[in-house]
Amino acid sequence: MAEAGAAEFAEFGAAALDAFQALFEETEHLDHRGNNTHARELLGDLLIDLMHYADHRSLEFNDILAQANGYYLSEQNNPDVFAIGTTVQLNGPAADEAILLGAPTRGTVTGLLVPHDGPTEYDVRFLGETSSRTIIAADLEPTTPFPSTSTSQDVINNPLSAEEILVENTVRIGRADLHGTQPRQDDLSDHHALLNALVAWNGMDRREVTDLLLAKVEPRLTTPPLSAGTGLSPAQLAAQDFPVPLAQGLNTHLPAAQVPRPAGPPDPRHRHRP
Repeated sequence: MAEAGAAEFAEFGAAALDAFQALFEETEHLDHRGNNTHARELLGDLLIDLMHYADHRSLEFNDILAQANGYYLSEQNNPDVFAIGTTVQLNGPAADEAILLGAPTRGTVTGLLVPHDGPTEYDVRFLGETSSRTIIAADLEPTTPFPSTSTSQDVINNPLSAEEILVENTVRIGRADLHGTQPRQDDLSDHHALLNALVAWNGMDRREVTDLLLAKVEPRLTTPPLSAGTGLSPAQLAAQDFPVPLAQGLNTHLPAAQVPRPAGPPDPRHRHRP
């Protein structure tokens, strides 16, 4: 529930305690909403039962609690943690290794874990990756925000959305090419704008970015109708440097993006509350 604030989240917790209290006749006298002592007692009982539940399900309660603590601090805008959705970059030896491998050094925080003992850990998604990587706080530092990028449908303000939209856009261009039809002008313009933004923000060259995106584009081009019509395998498509072809379509200068209608940035948080 991205639009909820601290008061709403607290009410969710109170409602959970209401439901828990209703299970036991001996707790009917407790007024957790108005009495701090009663609230501590009832909250402690609920936590104990949740620990038993975690044991029953073979879940590590302390890890879950550390992750919950991280989300709580993020929602409190605590300056000691990177909030979910924050853009960060690797630093020190971690950055040196990524650069040596030709891998991105900038990414987006998608989750965090703040244990009672040990360093804070962040889940960070980098360009071209299908899942986040866990990185300790010491290997991360703030970086510049992703540049607001106009497309035909929206203004894109974060790299995760930019990447996903660019992949979908590239697939449409590739399918048009495979069918021998002209790609939509909006797709070509948006492709140019989003690719330029990702190249500039990641500090990589165009070929490096397109190579990273290829692994996501290729599987989406291998739908049954395309396979039946073209007879091309994924490897063959890749060998042909799709789309349009890929080396040409991603590197040529395309028309500027059309002016989008105003829209707010997508919410990057992945909060698992109702």
